[in-house]
Amino acid sequence: MKIAVCDDSKEIRLEIADLIKKQSDNAKIDFFDSGEAITASDEKYDIIFLDIAMKELSGIGAAKSIRERQEKIGGKKSIIIFITAFKDYMEEAFDVNAFHYLVKPIDSEKFSRVFSSAVKEADFEKRDGYIMVKSGGVQHKLFLRDIYYVESSNKKAIYHTKNGVFSTYGKMEDLESRLGGSFYRCHRCFLVNMESICSYGFDEITVINGDKLLLAQKKYSDFVKAYLRYAKEGGIVNV
Repeated sequence: MKIAVCDDSKEIRLEIADLIKKQSDNAKIDFFDSGEAITASDEKYDIIFLDIAMKELSGIGAAKSIRERQEKIGGKKSIIIFITAFKDYMEEAFDVNAFHYLVKPIDSEKFSRVFSSAVKEADFEKRDGYIMVKSGGVQHKLFLRDIYYVESSNKKAIYHTKNGVFSTYGKMEDLESRLGGSFYRCHRCFLVNMESICSYGFDEITVINGDKLLLAQKKYSDFVKAYLRYAKEGGIVNV
């Protein structure tokens, strides 16, 4: 679970982080102190906690920018939760499809309920997320759950999916960020959907369509930890 906390108050950022860790100690939390800082980041977050009243670029403005970028690239949208001392912005908050609106000072019990609901919604978005891929001159909508793995070959990204093979130009580094935490870079040439894994060994991963992918030996230990973490967090397991 990747979470961003954006607030111009360091005290509030740390308070939110403490509340998150009480419910999700495995969450990766990044901090931002301005709207400009978070909109400059290319990282994709499952959940974003966003202060509204910030200098220069407000939380509303930052949210609009984030939504516009996510609309362009497709895929799952971040769950945005606004945290502010003012109630006057509520209508604008929901104009950018905010998940919830929390008022400072933060009530820990209310935060717990909202965060739990956001985690469930983020999990649903992951399973139902998609990316747009241009292959053969045609735009294809590929649901993440239908992608078995992505292969890199001659500067092309080849998507092996439930509905066939789709090829386009792309870098594996960019795809890692776009596809999210349920995909693992098991080798420089392969990015596997952990939902599609049916068995693995020290140097090989087999996916449910029967294809066998190389697993770099130096990545084996990290892969096992990532897969167990994925399973612990409720991921679909076929092994």
